[in-house]
Amino acid sequence: MKNNFTLTLIKVFLTLLILSSALWQTARLSKENALAELEQEGRHQLSLYISHLQGRLDKFESLPELLATNKRLAYQLQHPQDREGAEALSRDLEKINQISGAADTYLMNSGGLTVAASNWQSERPFVGRNFSYRPYFREAMEGRLGRYFALGSTSQRRGYYFAYPVRHQQQTLGVVVIKFDISQIEQDWSLSDDRFLVTDPDGVIFITTEGDWRFKSLQPLSTQAKDRIRAGLRYVDTEIEPLALSTVESIGTAIRIVELGPEEGRRFLMLEHEMPEAGWKVHILTSYKTVSGQMRRSLLLVLSLFTVLLLPALYLNQRRRRLLERAEFARRAKRDLELRVRERTQELTESNTRLSSEIEEHRQTGKALQQTQDELIQAAKMAVVGQMATGISHELNQPLAAIRSYADNSRALLQRERKEEACWNLQQISQLTERMATISSQLKLFARKTSGQLVSVSLPAAIDYSLKILAPRIKEVSAEVRLQLPQQEIFLQADMVQLEQVFVNLISNALHAVEEGEQRIIEISGSQREHLFHMAIRDSGCGIEEAHLKRLFDPFFTTKSESSGLGLGLSISHRIVEGMGGTLEAKNHPEGGAVFILEMPLAAAPEGN
Repeated sequence: MKNNFTLTLIKVFLTLLILSSALWQTARLSKENALAELEQEGRHQLSLYISHLQGRLDKFESLPELLATNKRLAYQLQHPQDREGAEALSRDLEKINQISGAADTYLMNSGGLTVAASNWQSERPFVGRNFSYRPYFREAMEGRLGRYFALGSTSQRRGYYFAYPVRHQQQTLGVVVIKFDISQIEQDWSLSDDRFLVTDPDGVIFITTEGDWRFKSLQPLSTQAKDRIRAGLRYVDTEIEPLALSTVESIGTAIRIVELGPEEGRRFLMLEHEMPEAGWKVHILTSYKTVSGQMRRSLLLVLSLFTVLLLPALYLNQRRRRLLERAEFARRAKRDLELRVRERTQELTESNTRLSSEIEEHRQTGKALQQTQDELIQAAKMAVVGQMATGISHELNQPLAAIRSYADNSRALLQRERKEEACWNLQQISQLTERMATISSQLKLFARKTSGQLVSVSLPAAIDYSLKILAPRIKEVSAEVRLQLPQQEIFLQADMVQLEQVFVNLISNALHAVEEGEQRIIEISGSQREHLFHMAIRDSGCGIEEAHLKRLFDPFFTTKSESSGLGLGLSISHRIVEGMGGTLEAKNHPEGGAVFILEMPLAAAPEGN
């Protein structure tokens, strides 16, 4: 009897030892697997976020260098007393700001004083303010591209700055600066379940999907760091406090498990990646709940299996003599159950594999369709560029002939020592080259690709830019364009580049319609209807045949000659408008000619800086 009791105790001890070991191994393996999956998903999301950030930086990086080649900037820096010139330059910078989508564009002299700015008409303009304390100014004055991110001392808005020196005859006269608003980056990722944040070299958070974390540091700042931040006014008067973030476990140099406060469920897997060119470090915090949940499920499964295995064994051990048949039946039932579990598990695994494959195929198909549509839009734009080449060539020939004439006259005048008249001729040559640069830059700006983001877009600015692009063609046709739009500025919810493409296609189509007519008139009118803006582009041509109206927006359908186009313009325009939430239709006007009716959703005016 005593031996049986001892044997029973040994069995119980061994059972508990095996169970504890199994639970420990299960917890360890399930944690490692869950962390690996969570890390892989976090890295994927982090790479997407970094690509998004890099794309926003690349959009504006080359713009200051391009603006620095404008001779009007150097002229204004050499003639600071010319107030009319400064005001005209501010208007040009304001227009460039609207087209590029930047927050601010401004010009500073060598002392850091702002002489012209795109926000010259705002309540707190930059004109007359000195920003020489900003590091981007010092970097640009040293002859390289300046980069900086900070809270605007005037606008109190966060932004990233690009600065480039303005030179004349190897002398740096000043700096031109482009600032873009980075708050949109947070809005683009605010719906994600993960927390994203971007820190500066001192560990201060300035971009985050969690508003309460903004302008807090990941660790307490040293006195030197605080002094450096205050000297550059990076965050103005904002008091930088450390975020209540503690490290629970470090998995690697860029991976760790962190805890935010003592509350339940505030533990995260934190991954980070550096962006050295921008001076940023990007972090992603993914909830640790999935790891804890998977560990609990794994432990519960092991306990269930042990219970399923242990209870029948104890039961059979006590009743082995009387219940041998029932024990055999239980063993067969157990084997059948395990077989069904394996079969079902295999079926679920195969189903998950097929589902993952189908999801990847759908994703690749959607990506290919989007890329094809973007390529068609770009191809249509390049076709328009080709059609405009003849007109622009004619526009360039006239300044070229005048330049040659002025050059010959200057040489003759210099030989006769008539220097003042020769200088006047050289000034005319400079103005003519600036005019040629303006004409050619229109082609470059029109050929740019779209960002794909729907924002608040100025309707008059889009129409004005489209008419400038088509100016040579309008002049060639001798057409009259009549605008009948509301006096107040209208803003649409659209993509600027795609909206310009639609206007260029529709106006080009109208120019082709009136080309052979006696009256060559194109009317562009519009009115507001609740939350939509209704526009009509009418031509004085011969109209559209009824049989062609139903097929007008089909791809490759055209009534023009083969040399005049592929029949993609109206089809692409129709798809672009639908993609931006609008409608586009065509019909014949009762008084003659064709009319294209465009309806687009209205948007609020963009907030000033």
